[in-house]
Amino acid sequence: MNHELIRKLEAQLEDIDLGGRDMVTWWRIFSFNEETGIIKQMVAQSNIIPYQGADVLARVLSGNVNYKAAAMLFEFENTAGVPTIPSPQRDEGIDYYLDDLALSLTKDYLRIPLIIPAGFSSSDNDKYNGNQATFFAITSGTEGIHGRTFDHSVNSQVYGVGLVATPTPTQSTSDLLFSRSYDGFDPVPKEAGYAIGAQYMIRFR
Repeated sequence: MNHELIRKLEAQLEDIDLGGRDMVTWWRIFSFNEETGIIKQMVAQSNIIPYQGADVLARVLSGNVNYKAAAMLFEFENTAGVPTIPSPQRDEGIDYYLDDLALSLTKDYLRIPLIIPAGFSSSDNDKYNGNQATFFAITSGTEGIHGRTFDHSVNSQVYGVGLVATPTPTQSTSDLLFSRSYDGFDPVPKEAGYAIGAQYMIRFR
């Protein structure tokens, strides 16, 4: 994806205030025109950090940069109806994506590398110099990890997102789940000429 399009998306995201200023972590999921970069639909929601997320933080703080967050997961279902959305638990890690979704005939997920390095900003300039980290990814490809088609022709709808550490970037089985979210948003459909993006923000305070 070209850098100009990414800059357009970032500018729109900065201009849109969806609330949540008192929240510590949250997601934005949006659909945008692949030619113009204009955002058509956007939803915001909270998330859970599973127990596996603590493993990620401990490894990164100890100096193991191989465990930095480096990819997003876009969970989708191919249905003309309303996707069946799970109730995530903190004791569920990456095995949910690798094992549970593999058994579904209609569900799958995309594993998308972050397209730009994580950004840093301050939620309070009087207290912090860079306590908020922001991660960004955009869907690409037409097939999920388990081989299900991701395309408007089969009514693909993104209903969940996740952020993972990728110690072995070429092997999804090595991923560790840091954040996962479904709560509070309507599924975002994959439409012709449109891609789906996600932005994850976490504050340390």
